Amino acid sequence: WNRPTPAAVGGELEADERGEIVFAEIQPPVNAPGLNDEDLRKVVIILDGHEVGEYISLSGIRTTLMAPVKERIWGAKLYSFGTPRSTNPLLNTTPKYKSNVTVACLAGPAAAGITGAGQQYRVRLWGYVYKTTELPAAFNGGVMLFPCYLRDTARRRTVNIVKAAIPINGDTWQTLPGGVNQGIPKINPFARYAYNALATDGLQGDYQFRFTQAGVIDENENLYFEFDDKDALLVEGLAVSPSFDTLMPPAPG
Repeated sequence: WNRPTPAAVGGELEADERGEIVFAEIQPPVNAPGLNDEDLRKVVIILDGHEVGEYISLSGIRTTLMAPVKERIWGAKLYSFGTPRSTNPLLNTTPKYKSNVTVACLAGPAAAGITGAGQQYRVRLWGYVYKTTELPAAFNGGVMLFPCYLRDTARRRTVNIVKAAIPINGDTWQTLPGGVNQGIPKINPFARYAYNALATDGLQGDYQFRFTQAGVIDENENLYFEFDDKDALLVEGLAVSPSFDTLMPPAPG
């Protein structure tokens, strides 16, 4: 793991500042002459000293890259962690930090199957930094509007998120959606990848990316969610990448 200090990456705030992250960009490591991907296996954001890999765990490998640089996305449509400066708690899920932010990068070799990255790579976090005196105006009056609800019309289900409205100021910043000191119920952005750790030949039935059954090598790659009536996950997008040996064209003949 590589964990640069917040000071080394320009991630420190002044005492009267607060920050929220809207999206990330990763420039993946590729060896010369640029034909082979290198193994930047995982990128995790660290908010005020707290790693939030259980919510945001990004692949940094070129063929499975989850946060490309903006110029390399069709239509420049970035994956956003949330809507900045919103008082809707289901939209303003941006990761928030009070003092500092940095990233942790698993560039190996530190675990089974991780070959590591020898070339340079870059991770950039984009967002907003506010003076605490600016927060009420930036957030349209400065109150996070609880309670709220998430409605699934197709299934006729409603998830009620009941808690008191939260004033948006420097003292409450970490208790807002995306913050590390939220009270229950919590609202966070979610982005996760998984690589199958076992063979998938179609004869073993549906493959389950379950950490408890060794289907993935890391708990933050687990895609089997045993939720009860107090948990909910809203899925907005899902993607599948072919295996590495199918990315190149087949040999002639």
